[in-house]
Amino acid sequence: MNAQVVYKRVNIAGLELGLRIEPERLRASLPARLARAGRRRLFGRTVPSAAPAAAPERGARLDLSSFADPAARAIAERVNEVAWYHVLEMPYGVATPGYVDHRETKDRYGLPHDMRGLRALDVATFDGFWAFEMERRGASVTAVDIPSWSRADIPLRTLERLTPEEDERTGAAFSLAHELLTSSVERFESSVYELDAAALGTFDVVFVSDLMLHLRDPQRALERIFPLVKPDGCLLIAEPFNPELERWGNTAVTQYFGFYQYIWSIPSTLTLRTMLEVAGFRRIEEVTRLPLVYHHPFPVRKVVMRARP
Repeated sequence: MNAQVVYKRVNIAGLELGLRIEPERLRASLPARLARAGRRRLFGRTVPSAAPAAAPERGARLDLSSFADPAARAIAERVNEVAWYHVLEMPYGVATPGYVDHRETKDRYGLPHDMRGLRALDVATFDGFWAFEMERRGASVTAVDIPSWSRADIPLRTLERLTPEEDERTGAAFSLAHELLTSSVERFESSVYELDAAALGTFDVVFVSDLMLHLRDPQRALERIFPLVKPDGCLLIAEPFNPELERWGNTAVTQYFGFYQYIWSIPSTLTLRTMLEVAGFRRIEEVTRLPLVYHHPFPVRKVVMRARP
């Protein structure tokens, strides 16, 4: 018998099957390589050389001694009162010490440079970077997010162990940024699964970024988003994908994490496109692929797609 080939017999519901297993081919298969690679390669091998510098770690604080202007120091003091996810530019040159920094790549996400007269929705706004950016471009903006962490899409067993202290309300950073930027963005509290055009209306631009990976049922979320897009409007969706999964070609595949570090799954770009089609979108185009700039050693690649009804 060839040492590189293993023969096995299995019985399934009374049906006996013979299996030919070639260990070398099995070890070379994509699932096996992904399993051996560990989580460091879930989003790709290396950080692209063109990627901007990583954002500071979430929870970092500004050095108040670096602000000579009393007005800037006063804003920095208030910024230090909350934890930041997004890097946001505040008045007097103060930038929040966020975990994710979209500033250098924001023009690659497909947003119109001039959004005057447009109505826009930012789904899962968090600290509000994209909501405030669309407002800066002239749009009338509504920002949506869950009201508290217990409303996040987390496993039931994890939810049962959530203490009242851990179940804090969301929006503290958004609220402070809204005040300091004298913003008119309206914040609406809702799960993505409960979005309703009767309550929110419809929008010229619906923007979704870095949300689907945190959802148990991203397909249902896209189906709830679809009615919010005007017939002549568009959804801009920017989500992480796993470059290794692109090797499956015309097969839509998804890598399941099992809620590892708040991540349920990462799709291939074909999976995301197929999900958009199932949700009802018919005209789908890829805008770009780009790195996420954030404070973490694992590189993350994102794909931006524009989808129209």
